[in-house]
Amino acid sequence: MPRSNVYKLSALVAVHTLLLLFFTSQLSISYYEANIFFNQNNLLHYIIKFSTFIFGQNDLALRLPMILMHAIGAFLYYDISKFLFKKQGDKLWNALIYLLLPGINSAGIMVDGAGLVLFLLLIFLFIYKHKRNLAYYLLPSYAFIDASFAFMYLGLIFYAMEKRNTKLLFLSVLLFGISMYIFGIDISGHPKNHFLSTLGIYAAVFSPIVFIYLIYALYRWGVKEERTLLWYLGTTAFLFSMLLSFRQQMKLEELAPYMIIATPIMVKTFLSSYRIRLSEFRKQYRILLMVGMGFLLLSTLGIFFNKYLYLFISNPSKHFVYKNHIAKELAIELKKMHINTLITRNERLQLRLKFYGIEKAYENNLEDKKPSLKSENVTISYIGVETAKYYVTKLYK
Repeated sequence: MPRSNVYKLSALVAVHTLLLLFFTSQLSISYYEANIFFNQNNLLHYIIKFSTFIFGQNDLALRLPMILMHAIGAFLYYDISKFLFKKQGDKLWNALIYLLLPGINSAGIMVDGAGLVLFLLLIFLFIYKHKRNLAYYLLPSYAFIDASFAFMYLGLIFYAMEKRNTKLLFLSVLLFGISMYIFGIDISGHPKNHFLSTLGIYAAVFSPIVFIYLIYALYRWGVKEERTLLWYLGTTAFLFSMLLSFRQQMKLEELAPYMIIATPIMVKTFLSSYRIRLSEFRKQYRILLMVGMGFLLLSTLGIFFNKYLYLFISNPSKHFVYKNHIAKELAIELKKMHINTLITRNERLQLRLKFYGIEKAYENNLEDKKPSLKSENVTISYIGVETAKYYVTKLYK
């Protein structure tokens, strides 16, 4: 990598990482994150437990592992995808688009499987590119980490079949079977069609324009270009997730990483289509670029300045980050009232408050409707907008 690109890429990643670190102060732990922290017994649980053991039980320590994985992953992504681009500027554009993807911003700070799956996937691809034999030894460990790695093995099966790589094919088939045996796919209950909602989630992860062009690029690449490992992983995950969406709701937050690592194909396709045309025929591509980048920038700004959206939402609970708001501020206000224990009917809120030191005990009762004239109210506001109100009643004096 030329030294100038090293500096520019490092600056991009550093700025984005600093924004994520600042953003930690704007969020509360969600129920999903609290459930991982307190109740689950997986790799992500132990990672965040170790972080909070070292740095204390706070939001920064909770999210620091995700931010570090994101920062390292950005450099891995650059290295994995740079072979597609000849110009140094194109490589940086590809990295910038990666950092602006809404799904990347979410995975870079939210404690969920998506960030971990993406990071481990990038590690595998990096090692596969530089030390292929070592990557074969790494593959088996992934079968025991998360169910979504079954889609990685599935993509590797099709890739190995085309490349006639018997060793990789045998290993991938074996590991796919092991993954299915350990985790399986839940097909219980009545079939429900989630096709449109699945498309909607994908559009939210990438932004609508980028998602549409990504699908087009994968199709075009599969028809006209050499199908690379990135193409197989992205295409396999997308097609199977859409196929299964006719039957059930998929965990797209953990399948999206396979599409994300295919975004260099989209960037390469766009740049090739743009440059092959004479300047007078490039206008529609310039418009597409401006609209696509505009959506990405608006999505990124909407994430980092999300609290200002409360000014335009009549029902605060409909805010897209509401599940990551309220709890921390509520815990702070309760402690100001010298309340460190309480009971509430909202078990999800109870678990979230536990992270901030508000334990479960039958000394105070917390409700969202006033149960008694003696109840004290606690109001949470953002940007001058009331977003939640609770009432605390002392049960024992």
